[in-house]
Amino acid sequence: NGESYIRSWLCYSKKLDRIFCIPCKLFFCDKNKSSFATTGSNKWKNIHDYLRSHENSPEHRKSFASWFEACHRLESRQTIDQKLQADIIKERDHWRLVLDRLCNIILYLATHNIALRGSSDRLFTKNNGNFLGLVELLGKYDVTMHEHLRRISSQETHVHYCSNTIQNEIITLMGSSVKNTILDRARQAKYYSIILDCTPDLSHTEQLSVTIRFVDVSSDVSPKEHFITFRAVHESSGQSLFDIILKVLEELNLDIKDCRGQGYDNGSNMKGKNKGVQARILQINPRAFFMPCGCHSLNLVISDCATSCTESVSFFGVIQKIYTLFSASVGRWKILTDTVPAFTVKPLCTTRWESRIECLKPLRYQVIEIHDALLTLSEHGSSDPAIKHEAQTLASQLCDYNFLVMLVIWYDILFRINIVSKSMQSNTMDLGSAVSLMESCAEYIENYRLNGFAKALVDAKELA
Repeated sequence: NGESYIRSWLCYSKKLDRIFCIPCKLFFCDKNKSSFATTGSNKWKNIHDYLRSHENSPEHRKSFASWFEACHRLESRQTIDQKLQADIIKERDHWRLVLDRLCNIILYLATHNIALRGSSDRLFTKNNGNFLGLVELLGKYDVTMHEHLRRISSQETHVHYCSNTIQNEIITLMGSSVKNTILDRARQAKYYSIILDCTPDLSHTEQLSVTIRFVDVSSDVSPKEHFITFRAVHESSGQSLFDIILKVLEELNLDIKDCRGQGYDNGSNMKGKNKGVQARILQINPRAFFMPCGCHSLNLVISDCATSCTESVSFFGVIQKIYTLFSASVGRWKILTDTVPAFTVKPLCTTRWESRIECLKPLRYQVIEIHDALLTLSEHGSSDPAIKHEAQTLASQLCDYNFLVMLVIWYDILFRINIVSKSMQSNTMDLGSAVSLMESCAEYIENYRLNGFAKALVDAKELA
C-alpha cells in the first residue's frame, strides 16, 4: 500500500540474497531461534509478517537494547576499549588516505595513457615502472606516503596495496564508475544513437567497438558521444553483429526501442537493405534511422576516383615508388633529408584517401628539390645499377609535363576536400554546417571543372 518502515537494525546480504537482524546476530542468545539471527531469511512472500513477529519478540528487544547501548557508548567514547577504538579509527583514516593517493596516481597515469608497470613489481628496485616510481617520489614529500613506505620497509605490514592485482582492480573500478556515469546520463536522456565499427587487434581478432551518442541534460544541454565497450566478433555477418548489438544493449540496460539513430560504415553486412544490421534493427524499431558514415563515404568516393583511370593509377604509382626508393635505405633517406629540408615524402595508403594529400604535399611544393635528390642518388648515392636506373627514371618522370599537371590538379582538389573532411570529423560539427560545407565543396569542384584546368596548366608550366 506504499507504506514504508524504517528498521535500522535490518541488514541485507547481496551475496546470500537474505536479510539479517544486526542486533540479534551480534548479541546472539541460545533462546533466539529466529532465522534473522542465524542463517538469514529469504521468505519474501510473507516477509512483513515475519519481521513484525521478530521485532516484537523478547529476544530481539533484549539484543536491540544491547546493540543500541553499545552504539551509544562507541559514539560517546565511553567504552572500556576507547583507546582501542581510537587506534582503529586512526588506522582506518590512515589507510583511506593511502588508498586516496594510490587511486590518484593510477588516475593520473591512466588519463595520460602512461604504462603503470615495469620489469619489476617491487618497491625501491630499478625499472619498477611509473606507478611504483611515483609512489616512491610522493613518499619523499608527503607525510602519509612516507609513513606507508616506512612500514613496508620495516616489515611492519605486508599489506601495501601496490601490487599489480590491486592496480588492475582499481583501474577496473574506475572504469566501471565512468561507464556507469555515462550510462546513467544516457538513460536520463532516454533517446540515443549507436555507432559501430569493426577493426582487427594485434591477435588478428575482429573487435566491434560500441559507441553511443545522446543529448546530455545533466548540466548544459549538449550532444555527447562516448565509447562504451569492445566485443570480439567471430563472424561478421549481419545476423551475428545484430545479435551482439542486442546483447550489449541488454547488458547496458538500454532499450532498443529508445534508439533513434544508427551510424556504420558502408559495408554490405552493416548497411544492407535486406540482411544488413541496420535493416534488422529497423524491423524491431522503425524509428532507429540509419545514417552511413559521411567521412567513410567520402573516403570511398576519393579512393575510387584515384583508381578510375590508368593515368591516375600511374601517377600515384610514381609517388609511391619515390617513397619506397628513399625509405628502403638509411643512406638514401639521408640524401633526401639533406636535399629536401621542409617536407619528406610520405607513403601511400590504398584504404585511406587522406594519405594521398599527405604524399602529394612534398611534391607539390618541393618537386625541384626531390628531383635533385633523385639525380644525386642516381649519380653518387648507390653502386647498384638497378637503383641508379630507377632513380633516373623517376627523375625523368618528375620532369614530364603531364605528370606536373596531374600533380597540380590532384593537390588542388584533395586539399579542398581535406578541409571539408577534417571539419566533418569535428565533435562540434552540426548537420547544418556539414551540409553547407559539402555544398561549397561540390560548387568548388564544379567551378574547377570549368575554370580550374587553365590555372592548373599555368601552375604546371611554372613548376616545369
